[in-house]
Amino acid sequence: MKRAIFVLLPGLLLAACASAQPAPVCDKALFVDHVILDVPVQEGTTVMPGTVFTKTWEVRNDGTCDWTGEYALVHTGGEAMAADEEIALPPVASGEVVDLSVRMTAPGDAGSYESEWMLRNAAGELFGVGPQGDRPLTAELVVPELPSGVVYDFTQVLCLARWDSGRAEFLPCDGEDDEQGGLDGYVRVAPNGTIEVKPNNQQGGWIAGYFPPTVIQDGDRFRATVGCVDEDASCNISFTVRVLIGGDQLILGEAQAVAGDEVAEIDIDLSALAGKEVTVILYMEENGGRSLEAVGYWRNPTIERAIQ
Repeated sequence: MKRAIFVLLPGLLLAACASAQPAPVCDKALFVDHVILDVPVQEGTTVMPGTVFTKTWEVRNDGTCDWTGEYALVHTGGEAMAADEEIALPPVASGEVVDLSVRMTAPGDAGSYESEWMLRNAAGELFGVGPQGDRPLTAELVVPELPSGVVYDFTQVLCLARWDSGRAEFLPCDGEDDEQGGLDGYVRVAPNGTIEVKPNNQQGGWIAGYFPPTVIQDGDRFRATVGCVDEDASCNISFTVRVLIGGDQLILGEAQAVAGDEVAEIDIDLSALAGKEVTVILYMEENGGRSLEAVGYWRNPTIERAIQ
C-alpha cells in the first residue's frame, strides 16, 4: 500500500501565514490605562453623592484611519452621570495615544453605577475597544447609603482626599505614628472611627486634606467635633474649614482652637456658597511651636442638608 506524502514548500508556507494575518481595520481603538486627573475614581470606588470628577481613559488609535474632529466619544449605556451625551475628539493620527475625558457628577441616590462610552466615526458608526472592537469604555462607582440628612461623609472618602503638610505632599491616608510620621505629619482613621491628623513637626506645622468637590445647596451645613487625641496636656492645635472655588481659597468661619481635654463643635452654614462647586479643605495647625503631641481628630465631619 502506498502512502501519500504532502510537502508544503517554503514559499507556500509564507503565503499561508500572510493570508492568516487579520486585514487592516480603519477604525480601531486600544484601551491603555485609566488616568487620574482629580478624583481617583476606579472600578467600584466609593464616592459621595453629588461628587464632581473627571473620568479619563488613555486610548490609542490602533486603526489605519486618523481620527478627525468629526469623531466623537458618545454615551451609549448605563448612567450618564450628568455628562454631555457626546464629546468631540481632538485630531488623533493612526498610532497616536490620547486622553479622553468626561466631566461627571455622581448620582444623588445610593447604589452601584456604571457609565458606558464608545467612539463614533465620521459616518456615524460606533466602535470600541477589546479584541472585537465592540467593548465600551466604562466608569464605575458606588454611592453609599448615608444617614438621613447627611449628603457628604468625609470619613468615608478619606483616601480620595489629597493630604499635604508643611513638610510633605500626597501623604498616605493610612499614616503611621512612627519617626517619619512624626516629622512629616500623618492622617488615618482610628479604630473609634475618628480621623486622626498630625501636622509636620516644625514651627507652625500644619496638615490639610483636599476633598473631592461637590455642589453646595442653600441650607447646607458643615458639622464636626474636634479635639486632641488622648486629651494630651501638651496638645495645642487649631482647626479650620476652608473651601477652594476655582483658584480661590476661602476660610469659613473662625478656627476652632483646642488644648488638652478641650472639645469644640464646628457648625458652619454653607448657604452663601449655594450653587457653587467647592472643594472642602480640612485644615489643622499646631499652636505654640513644635510639638510631637499635637495630634488632633475630626469626629463625624459631614455636610448635612435639610430634608425636603
